[in-house]
Amino acid sequence: MTAQMLQSYAATLNAMMAHTTDKLRSSVDALANAEGLPPDIADRASMESGRNFTLLMRERDRQALEAIREALARIEAGEYGICEDCGENIAPARLAVQPMATLCVHCQGLREEDRRPSVDAASGFFQI
Repeated sequence: MTAQMLQSYAATLNAMMAHTTDKLRSSVDALANAEGLPPDIADRASMESGRNFTLLMRERDRQALEAIREALARIEAGEYGICEDCGENIAPARLAVQPMATLCVHCQGLREEDRRPSVDAASGFFQI
């Protein structure tokens, strides 16, 4: 991988980190500025549902931020773009779409197949 490509991926990752950090800050502000409980029970349920959704999105963003930091660390270590399972280069097209990718398309597919429940033909039940 060329130095120019690495710089481009690093710039993309840094932009993603800034955007994700901003989203995390705004969600903290939204949670901190939440109003008191409304008197209507349906409004309370709606408010609680929105709060739970915000917390779920915060956790997803926190995980994304960690993946971005790990990808930037791999760039610094000279290990970026190398599949952690097979050691082959990850396709530039995959990195362009998913710059935090740690697996090539083939190895990612194998991992997803391993996680997919299968159906036992004899019983018709899923096996996990």
